[in-house]
Amino acid sequence: MDKRKKNSEFNLKIEFYILSLWLLFVLVFLLSIDIPISFDTEAEFIGLLPLIKRNWLAIISLFMMLMGMVITTKLKHKVKGAHYPPAEVVSIKNENYEYLTFLTTYIIPLICIDFSETRYVIVFGVLLIIIGSIFVKMDLYLGNPTLALLGYHLYRIEAKNVTSKDGILVISEDKLSVGSMIKWIRITDYVWVAKENA
Repeated sequence: MDKRKKNSEFNLKIEFYILSLWLLFVLVFLLSIDIPISFDTEAEFIGLLPLIKRNWLAIISLFMMLMGMVITTKLKHKVKGAHYPPAEVVSIKNENYEYLTFLTTYIIPLICIDFSETRYVIVFGVLLIIIGSIFVKMDLYLGNPTLALLGYHLYRIEAKNVTSKDGILVISEDKLSVGSMIKWIRITDYVWVAKENA
């Protein structure tokens, strides 16, 4: 595999990991936003710099949420322009339960961190990097609740004329079944993003 292709696959994995944390960033934003509101007649605006200082974590979370939206739009465009030959699904298994596993194992415990203390925020950041490294290396970034909220389904399929020991993990907005013809883009040899070929 050439270096360019390898970098493209790695970037896609990183994008999927960021997307998988979209729900977490929404919750962190809601937990950390701190805008002082006063209806006192003598109340004054605290200033832009102090406001940014109070809300730096919420601003980062908002930026990551926006990045997740950009990644979703980019993903839809990529699938539309898929250039691999259509593949026929010969067997299929629903893997949607992975979405719930991701939510209960990673998202819920991480939002219990106390974001008012800097050291806990640092630990939170380090945990995200460690989890991300594991997820990217082991292709675990697919089973995430963000994709479920966006209407994506997770399947393990076998495709005609494609040899795969444990099947191919497929993310699709369409409900696939045996006999479905799909156009697809690869993240790795056995991880695809697919759309039913109408």
